[in-house]
Amino acid sequence: MQDIANSALYLERMSKPLQEKLKIAKFIPKSTKSVLDIGCADGTVTLALADLFPDISFVGIDFNKEFIDIAKTKIGDRKNVSFEYGFLRERLAKPERFDAAIFCSVLHEFFSYGEGISTVVKALADAHEILKTKGVLIIRDMITDDYMRSADLWLEDMMEKISKNNSLLPLMGDFENWFGKMNSIKQINHFLLKYMYQDNWQREGRENYVPVSFEQYEQIFNLLGMKIQYKESYTIPFLRELWRKDFNFSEDELGSLRSTGIIIAQKN
Repeated sequence: MQDIANSALYLERMSKPLQEKLKIAKFIPKSTKSVLDIGCADGTVTLALADLFPDISFVGIDFNKEFIDIAKTKIGDRKNVSFEYGFLRERLAKPERFDAAIFCSVLHEFFSYGEGISTVVKALADAHEILKTKGVLIIRDMITDDYMRSADLWLEDMMEKISKNNSLLPLMGDFENWFGKMNSIKQINHFLLKYMYQDNWQREGRENYVPVSFEQYEQIFNLLGMKIQYKESYTIPFLRELWRKDFNFSEDELGSLRSTGIIIAQKN
């Protein structure tokens, strides 16, 4: 990951939708004894999961040492959670294997600050290796389909409504320089996921929020011999209402957008 100029602001923003992120808890199998949280940052999600499942051992890892140092100070008297600084691949040298591995809102950063899709593939391959047989991989991120239906129906009207906000025109120009024309619902969706981060635009604006589609994840899991157990995409209510307020989108237009994807795969 590139240097984060304001770590406190970054961690605050990452921790705000905690209850929404904790939806992944329902995908942790009942028989689970150990979970690896990959890219845990300051451990906010890891610690919350450890509180929900006191009989499960959680390990959070991150390659930002500052974040791990913060996470360690937050453990308190919990006995079922620990944090380690380092890369996932380095941990493969240890004999411990896990019943579940989690990527919560981090794989888009692997893509943006690594080497693109190859970094994501490597991370998923390493996660596959560190799982026990029948272990599950839990991914929560900003994920869309390659082709988002209803695009042609609402595209022109949605672009017109977004363009009415003159303060967003410079951001739209930057976005199109980085990612190409906003000529599809997927591109509009991508922009709408980030326009509110004007206070950290040079970092957030350049970050590819939706780099890996559901179809690509399915292809990767197929190559790894993993079976997809579940997938879903939806829009967080807060964002749905924000987009309605900021752009006066109709119900049909809002229905064509997505903010979040979850995909669960099991190791054979």
